[in-house]
Amino acid sequence: MRFSLLILLFFPCLASAFWTGISLELGNTDSDWRFDNDTREAQVSELNFQIEEKTNSDLVVGASIGYVDLRVVADSDSAAQTLKFDAQYLGLYLRQPFRISDHVGLHLLLDLRYNVGTESGVNADEDEARIEWTQSGVEIGVGFRFANLRISPYAAYQDIDGDIDADSTEIFELAESLTRGIRFDYFVESTAFIRFEYVSGARNGGYLNFVRRY
Repeated sequence: MRFSLLILLFFPCLASAFWTGISLELGNTDSDWRFDNDTREAQVSELNFQIEEKTNSDLVVGASIGYVDLRVVADSDSAAQTLKFDAQYLGLYLRQPFRISDHVGLHLLLDLRYNVGTESGVNADEDEARIEWTQSGVEIGVGFRFANLRISPYAAYQDIDGDIDADSTEIFELAESLTRGIRFDYFVESTAFIRFEYVSGARNGGYLNFVRRY
């Protein structure tokens, strides 16, 4: 964890940068998490802040921090209880664009995120559950630019490895690994756009992003 924080603080020094980008993202998604004895729905609402820099080779190096409101919902016939968590996370990512023409481009994205949280709404005399998980992903996509609009369909392979420490420790993982998505970027200026994103598969839901790239 300390090593990741050092990367977050010092990654702008790793390469000569052309510009810095910042963004604010709101997300609302759900996923199926597979436990030893059952599968539960993870309902995620998140808010995060991202900062990134573009190197001489066009490689984008970025980091994110965020807050997660999480509900892990058990089935009615399951012995498990539905739990609600307040969590925070730190993420790192690399994005490499490949320009094909003025209007078409490809991109490859690698990302890693560490999340930790505690159960919310617990009385002072009760023990609160803790949750910790890491998630990683590889994404490939294509972008098409039409005047002020860019449309970018993509596919991603994702992995989650985590545990919930309550009365006992329960280990979980994603029930499905493949995510399919599409992004719509509307450019309000040459260096600023609003992004709407829809995802399905391993994650189902959407994101709203406000992006500025200097």
